[in-house]
Amino acid sequence: MTKLESPGIILLISVVCVLVNVDCYPGFRKKIPNGNFVPCNCSNHASMYWVAVGHYSINEGTLRKNPFGIDFRQNGTRWTQSLCKGDSDRDGKSNGEELGDPNCTWKEGQTPDFPATGHPGICEPIGSKFCKDRGQLFTCDCLEKGQSCPINLNEKN
Repeated sequence: MTKLESPGIILLISVVCVLVNVDCYPGFRKKIPNGNFVPCNCSNHASMYWVAVGHYSINEGTLRKNPFGIDFRQNGTRWTQSLCKGDSDRDGKSNGEELGDPNCTWKEGQTPDFPATGHPGICEPIGSKFCKDRGQLFTCDCLEKGQSCPINLNEKN
């Protein structure tokens, strides 16, 4: 092997690692009902869908996962009966209800029975006293302020 081939191999391996990491997490949306159509129930983002469903950022992953992201990971990143029937964000609606699978019958690759109505990891109504009383400090302003949100997005969990 010549000296010129070594940097080329290192570059190739680096590119492959980046591509694998970038492609993995969006695939999680296929593992939950309506994963590509989880609504953002903030008036200033009402026409948007959550890309990073398991995180506090609408468009990208953060080190800190929301309660649904934590539960999803604990269920082996699979849609299980337990995850479906659970209420990760403690807003009184099951994860299945919020994602359009109230009977917990959806399987990967199928069309869910209903459209998603809410976010399973963000207590709704967002920013309400009801949610704050349950320890959910997320507000619609968090989507605008990013790191100055009352939730530490860099905190690992």
